[in-house]
Amino acid sequence: MIQFKSLNGLSTLVLASGLIASNFMSLNMLAKKDGGIPDIAKLSSTPYSSIQIRSETGADGGEEWSFASRQHDPKTMLQYETSETPTFNKGVKTKHIHKESVAQFITYPQGSDGKLTAKQIECIEKQAQGRSNGQMIADAGSVQVTPALAGVPIVGPVLAGIFFGQARKQVGNVASDLAGQWNDC
Repeated sequence: MIQFKSLNGLSTLVLASGLIASNFMSLNMLAKKDGGIPDIAKLSSTPYSSIQIRSETGADGGEEWSFASRQHDPKTMLQYETSETPTFNKGVKTKHIHKESVAQFITYPQGSDGKLTAKQIECIEKQAQGRSNGQMIADAGSVQVTPALAGVPIVGPVLAGIFFGQARKQVGNVASDLAGQWNDC
């Protein structure tokens, strides 16, 4: 039998066991196919796709989720928003917002006969080189800062990961733009 010299050791063991059990329970709930929780890992993530998620309370009082996904459809982007606010006469004011806009993504101009010209291909290559070089520069700078952020208690590792990923992404985008401008693209 385990003997504890103080209540502090026992309380630490109980709290740690509870934390571990709650983590396993949440992972188990997310792993179930019919658990009622939307599978966030399977949502579309390309810049040319959109997804609509709607949550409603059903007739039986249960939560009902509906998903509508548009894959590789850059023509329009749709956004629906419904909000309810209370009024002074104890009523509820419902506001529906529907926004439809043309998707704005980077498109490279087409050359003759629907094919890229040699200059356009060179510009795409230079911008890709600039992006990868910028990401390497961000990696070199982030290596110096990340250990300091990781040392922050509790949230440090999360902050370090967010900083590292965002720095890499932003510096890569800036370097790609600079490479395009430098090469007259």
